[in-house]
Amino acid sequence: MKIETGKVNMCRSKWKRKTLTAAVMFGVTCGWAQTKVVTLDLTPYGVMTDAELSVLHTIAGYIVAGPPGGIAWGGVGTLAIDSAGYVYVGLPIWASGDAPKNPVRGTGDKFRVLAVNAANGGKVERTMDFPSKSLDRLALHLADDGTLLVFANDTLMRVGSDGRPTAQLAVPNEQKQVDNWDVDISTTGGTLRLRLNDQHTIVVNAKTLAVEKQCQEKEEEDDTGTMTDDLELSSRSTGTSPNTANGLERETFCEKGSILSSFGKINFVPAIVSDNQFLAIEAGSMALRKLSGETVWTSNPPAPLLFDSREGRYELNRDSGTYEGRYELSRDASRVTIQLLRVAQYQPPETQETRPMQVEDSVGVWDVATGRLVGEVPLLGHTTDRFFNPDSKTAVSPDGKLLAVLEEGVLTVWRVE
Repeated sequence: MKIETGKVNMCRSKWKRKTLTAAVMFGVTCGWAQTKVVTLDLTPYGVMTDAELSVLHTIAGYIVAGPPGGIAWGGVGTLAIDSAGYVYVGLPIWASGDAPKNPVRGTGDKFRVLAVNAANGGKVERTMDFPSKSLDRLALHLADDGTLLVFANDTLMRVGSDGRPTAQLAVPNEQKQVDNWDVDISTTGGTLRLRLNDQHTIVVNAKTLAVEKQCQEKEEEDDTGTMTDDLELSSRSTGTSPNTANGLERETFCEKGSILSSFGKINFVPAIVSDNQFLAIEAGSMALRKLSGETVWTSNPPAPLLFDSREGRYELNRDSGTYEGRYELSRDASRVTIQLLRVAQYQPPETQETRPMQVEDSVGVWDVATGRLVGEVPLLGHTTDRFFNPDSKTAVSPDGKLLAVLEEGVLTVWRVE
């Protein structure tokens, strides 16, 4: 296996590469070392490409693309990783009807979950298939006790080490065609929030799968944003058109939220860290702030890169919805990872004009206590001109030392010291 090592991140102007016999990248003058633990091609396990998930076919006289009910995560998949190096890879598999045929995928639509032991050379120790009527309503998380949580076929499951459910919660399908649907998890891993549609949310204990609260939403933006076990924090539109602005809203599950007036109009995306601290993320800066208003530290992305701070349905710890958050907070809140973008000039094939476009470059790792950059892992966009919406998926281990990256059907696991 070829390994790349070099001065990275703040040292990117001095970037040097050479082939070694061990997969190590040292940020010598930057003060960190990161090791590529394993790289695994998921093609033998049935991972689907974007092209396969966009196959055109006819339903009731209409031409549609991909699975009739939609698909989660744009077909890329989702990830969870524990501190011991077990990576759980969730792959939506479309195998019914007009789906592209591949014997590896079998028959019937399913949520395929791979248990990959990164500490054992990337060995896939288990393949678990969960049949599902909808490939749009899928989720994968780790509970605070390390148990794998899977949502498929309108059922929330705690899955044991043998790949079998040890507890289940049947969840009614109340999703309308254009309604939001997602499964978010708290920063501790103790609480799940299941958004069934724009009006109905349930709060579930991750250990017992007991429903703790039923929320009937008055507005689409209620009970959204990043969350601890006790509260939610989000950017909320205030005022009326044309004088709308975003404010910082704090909300307790199922209760009316309150705009924190001390922050005024905000331009950042909030990412909750604890009940009294959050990260304020903008394209050019990230700050650790207290809910009381004080700023603990401010950090900037390595020049000339930008933080991916797009508005949308963001969450810490895992991906969800159609416009995912691009950052991950470790379970112990010691580190945060965030996708970094670079600006490239793109010329559409139908025109002679070029326009700027943001493309994925890398994933940065920050120490939450100090705001110090402690690692940077390259993505495919770092070396190629890929002009599309960023679609890599990442997961960070509970202690913040392991980083898993899934892009274009390839899983890579890094250790960041």
